[in-house]
Amino acid sequence: GGWVTLVLTGGLIVFCSLIRRHYTKVKRTLSRLDEVLADLPATGPVQTAPPDPREPTAVLMVGSYAGLGIHSLLSIQRLFPGYFKNFIFVSVGVIDSASFTNVEAVDEVRDRTVRDLSRYVELTRRLGLPADFRMAMGTEAVEASEDLCRSVAREFPRSIFFAGKLIFEEERWYQKLLHNETAYQLQRKLQFAGLNAMVLPVRVLQSAT
Repeated sequence: GGWVTLVLTGGLIVFCSLIRRHYTKVKRTLSRLDEVLADLPATGPVQTAPPDPREPTAVLMVGSYAGLGIHSLLSIQRLFPGYFKNFIFVSVGVIDSASFTNVEAVDEVRDRTVRDLSRYVELTRRLGLPADFRMAMGTEAVEASEDLCRSVAREFPRSIFFAGKLIFEEERWYQKLLHNETAYQLQRKLQFAGLNAMVLPVRVLQSAT
């Protein structure tokens, strides 16, 4: 029976190595996207006017300040040129339930979330568009994001919600297991609540899979 243990253990090691290799390749691809977009230049006067709740508003759900979020911002501008007069960036600072007793850990997540959102707002204002952010803290990303988006929808009635999602050139069965489906889950919840929500694809070349 010893050989069975060796085979199972060896198979598990190979499986874990393949998963690690997949994540490394995807991370490398996203790093290139960050390099291209993270220092995106913007010209023209900085927009200082606050968002007008009466105007069409794009609400973009983002995580950390990175190429994925910036790509989504530019995609909205490309798909709806000149339509949206406001941009609101929303994000949830996710904390472990055990961290509730650690004030410093909670503050660290909150500060990091505010810092990343502020960078998105600064970039959008440098592009000449009114922008602001809204955030929440929670232990579950989808539930907290849904509540936050409902609140934003009440504040900005003419909102459309957007989230970015990695799309691979050839979909494999394991990709849904390795990459969360948060964007689609949230889209379904918002649409069921009567809100307009779209998932913006960010293409990943097959060489990254």
